[in-house]
Amino acid sequence: MKLGDRVVDGIFLERPNRYLARVEVDGQEIKAHVPDPGRLPGLMIPGRRVRLTYNPGPKRKTDYSLVLVRHGDIWVSVYPAFANKVVENELAKGSLSCLSGFESFNREVKCGESRFDFQLEFLDVKAFVEVKSVSLVEGGVGKFPDAPTQRGVKHLKELIALRRKGYRAAVLFISQRSDARSITSNDQIDPLFGEWLRKARLASVELYAYNCSVTKNTVSIKNQIPVNILKRF
Repeated sequence: MKLGDRVVDGIFLERPNRYLARVEVDGQEIKAHVPDPGRLPGLMIPGRRVRLTYNPGPKRKTDYSLVLVRHGDIWVSVYPAFANKVVENELAKGSLSCLSGFESFNREVKCGESRFDFQLEFLDVKAFVEVKSVSLVEGGVGKFPDAPTQRGVKHLKELIALRRKGYRAAVLFISQRSDARSITSNDQIDPLFGEWLRKARLASVELYAYNCSVTKNTVSIKNQIPVNILKRF
């Protein structure tokens, strides 16, 4: 997936709030929207190289969106919506082995009290899939979430309910960086999400994860990686 036609380089300066960044572009300071409201630990560090998309519009507060951060020798995407787009691309090609064999799919499907990212139509059953973008990686382990997520807990509860009604239900973790070798719940940040993720696995909700290849201009699915859910004592 291409980032867009108008992408510029910058130097990250400061993040005054969750949705705003100050960035230096061609020697000038500009303001950029931060699409990921999470804490993004280890990424939003002054002096880091960043990539921004330029999309001016009358309804936008800023003309730029901060989409990539340079972290060591890799690029990391901090645009959660890209995770859904790369999954959609793979579904359209039928190349996600964990969800193969469906006849058609739809995006943004409302069911119960939640709206799920994808609904897949198999010959004998429907599957509801929720995508979660993972930006935090420590020692090769992707951890979700990096900030408490009531919405994430709500989705897990609804996926469990759907599974009990006979549907397939799945969470698809997408680490938009290449250094994640596995995914786990970030119990230190959000123990409630971790608790419900363990309940989801016990209820036979399917848990899958992939890392991504991220270049200066593209984000794409790379490898399937394991989801390791640790027991709590």
